[in-house]
Amino acid sequence: MSKVKQLAAMPLGGVGIIGTNMMVYECNGDLIVVDAGVSFPDEQAPGVDVIVPDTRFLREHAKQIKAIFITHAHEDHIGAVGYLWDDFAGAPVHASPLATLVVQDKLRELGIQPKKGQLVTTTIREKYEAGCFKVEYVPVSHSVPESFALSIETPYGRIVHTGDYKFDDQPPFGQVTDEKRFAEIGAEGVLAVFGDSTNCLNDKESGSEAPVLEHLTKLVTEAKGRVFFAAFASHFGRTFAVAKVAAAHGRKVCFLGRTINKFIGHAKQLDYWPKELNNWVVDAEEAAGLPAEKVFVFASGTQGEGGSSLTRLSQGADVRGLKLRQGDTVILSSRMIPGNERAVLNVINGLSNLGVKVISELNDRAVHVSGHPGRPEVIRMYGHLKPKYVIPVHGEPYHLRAHADLAQSLGHIPLRLKAGHKLVLAEAPKEEGDTTLKAPFKPHVSQHSYPHGFNYIDGLNILENDPLVLKERKRIGYDGLVVAALAVNARSGEWVSEVSLSTRGLLDEVLQADIMKGAVAKTTQALEAVFPSGQIDDRVRAAEVMSQTLRRHFKHERGKQPSVVVQVVEV
Repeated sequence: MSKVKQLAAMPLGGVGIIGTNMMVYECNGDLIVVDAGVSFPDEQAPGVDVIVPDTRFLREHAKQIKAIFITHAHEDHIGAVGYLWDDFAGAPVHASPLATLVVQDKLRELGIQPKKGQLVTTTIREKYEAGCFKVEYVPVSHSVPESFALSIETPYGRIVHTGDYKFDDQPPFGQVTDEKRFAEIGAEGVLAVFGDSTNCLNDKESGSEAPVLEHLTKLVTEAKGRVFFAAFASHFGRTFAVAKVAAAHGRKVCFLGRTINKFIGHAKQLDYWPKELNNWVVDAEEAAGLPAEKVFVFASGTQGEGGSSLTRLSQGADVRGLKLRQGDTVILSSRMIPGNERAVLNVINGLSNLGVKVISELNDRAVHVSGHPGRPEVIRMYGHLKPKYVIPVHGEPYHLRAHADLAQSLGHIPLRLKAGHKLVLAEAPKEEGDTTLKAPFKPHVSQHSYPHGFNYIDGLNILENDPLVLKERKRIGYDGLVVAALAVNARSGEWVSEVSLSTRGLLDEVLQADIMKGAVAKTTQALEAVFPSGQIDDRVRAAEVMSQTLRRHFKHERGKQPSVVVQVVEV
């Protein structure tokens, strides 16, 4: 990043946006990367599977990358690891046992075989050296097991990267936020904290899992028909706890969804799987044949993801023999992630139309609790760490601003981050013999912009920060498509048929036949004007004329400018 000896940070994602978390830290030219997450597309990226950070910067500085550190196994922090594997240039990837299994799954799906020693499974309290960095994993409570903050030691001082965290004295699997260690780190001195901002608008603590599980227990035990339960697949601590309640009340348990079944496999490997569920798990076909009061189904798709089991069920579909019916109860134990509101409401409306009982955050806020810190918890964390600087991360602009205002009110100095720009936190002192005067150092954001943005995983392709394909898809979605064909003699270039047109998503060709006839006539006239001899001696020019004429015609007749595909066929 720089030849100057300094300590700096640069986000490639996760700042000003929910998801695609990726932070690059620099110390005297050495680089480490924290997290490699995805976000999920909206209508601005039709057909795209997931969105990942643009990593041109990493490719350009590959020799300087010393290590990658993954904080936890949520997709917005780990989902891009497989897609970006080559960009890490062989640097070791550090992750907890659970996160390591998730990474291995992702690599296996992409046909990637990591080199020996490239995947490092981390342990608590050990310090991992990476260039001039020393990194320690510090346990925190969150909505997936094995979540960690990172304590990062450098010659310029210590950085703490909180990752996602909260304070919960009764979390699943017993991992509490290690306040004792954070207090020790604070006593040793903290230059800067890069802190979770997601829930900084909440003036209350996020709350413990215990009351949520107590409430979900009540809902499951009181339900008369089948129970369909939806939660984030990675939040399997909650899912397993609720499934145990269902089993204890005589319900067989069915897990629908590829991701939850992967996590079940990981849980069994790591001894997180509750033995009480042995002999109670059935497949969907068997569950479909059981009495209603004997069935508990985990269904994936809390964010209205297309193709998920819950979305398909809400549309009345038969999912491996299971179909929703009146008398069933559906519990959405989750919150709507910003940007997913419309998709989630579509699912809830679909469920309501089917006559099932729907319980969600909209009518029962006790069904879910956030895994991110409310303002009191941020205050509690900074009370331990006592940082000089606070840099808000993991959030949209209004989250970041609320976090910065809170930090300032506590006496810390808030600093802003900007994607693709370095925040320089410290620089090396003058070398011996340097007599130039220097003003006292102040952290600052560089004016230079490094490559950044988003890449789009589109089937088997990666659209690298290139909006052209997506722009064309959106145009087709909004304005429709016209396909025009013209046959010409291969030798003479003479027309051998009139212009042929077909449309998709633009008009009803039967009811609006006059518009189609007009389009053919206008296109023919335009071609005759450019090629008066009747010979098409420039195929490219003919295609341009046809495309421009058709776009103008449909703009005039329909108020739309469709995408036009022209085929000049030689016969």
